[in-house]
Amino acid sequence: MTHDTYNHPAAAGGGAYGFVRNGYDRALPHDLTTADVESATVYGRDDETIGTISALKVGTDGKITDAVIDVGGFLGMGAHAVQMPFSDLTFLRETNGTDLRVHLDTTKDRLKAMPHHAG
Repeated sequence: MTHDTYNHPAAAGGGAYGFVRNGYDRALPHDLTTADVESATVYGRDDETIGTISALKVGTDGKITDAVIDVGGFLGMGAHAVQMPFSDLTFLRETNGTDLRVHLDTTKDRLKAMPHHAG
């Protein structure tokens, strides 16, 4: 049985809440590649699927600044794209595997209510 909890504050590294999931360890953003993160599924505060990372924005210093998350839609059609600060995301990697979970302290409805990111 998997048990998920939220820990506060963000001192755990990433996002407004630190997410914990049995069988997963915190993955620090500087240990991830763009290939790890692009197309990753994003989970909300209640561990529901809320979207997929469709693009990453990189600053002039070469560091990732924002993630574009596609919310809703079907097979990429009709998705509502929103841009979120990369620092708002929490990353968990499977302890003895390669699965990467991306968590965001929000809901699908809140993301859908955000302005559309045209890219």
